[in-house]
Amino acid sequence: MLTAILENPQEVQEDFNRIIASYQSLVIGRMGLPLSDKGISIVCVTLCGNMDEINSLNGQLGKLKEVHSKLTVSKKEF
Repeated sequence: MLTAILENPQEVQEDFNRIIASYQSLVIGRMGLPLSDKGISIVCVTLCGNMDEINSLNGQLGKLKEVHSKLTVSKKEF
């Protein structure tokens, strides 16, 4: 699972969504929580794929200014 906090989401949301869409084959589900009063959005994305692809996705998100992402990985292999 990838969890991301978008600070000033109106500025980075388009690039964030473009990157997530480019890895759509890994995406099982997605949930977004807009916290407009706090100026952030929280997005959780459930992924299934190999770690190279997942790390690549996380790395691209990490290059976006004002996006902070973290991976949580199961030890179980599919």
